[in-house]
Amino acid sequence: MATVKRYQILCSKCNHHFPVFAALYHTVDVDGWIKEKAETHDCKAYTDALAKAREPRPVNPIKASKKGK
Repeated sequence: MATVKRYQILCSKCNHHFPVFAALYHTVDVDGWIKEKAETHDCKAYTDALAKAREPRPVNPIKASKKGK
């Protein structure tokens, strides 16, 4: 059974740490794999996803009217 590990990868372009969960074979060079992930990191997509996750969700007017009663 493979063990899934969490790797914190630093992108040198945008200077962000981003998590990657992976189960790697023992034959994979981990340092090379991390370097490849950092080079292929899509900085714009990552910042857009963070912004979307942090923005407030719109209030449903039907549920909001019921809470006031």
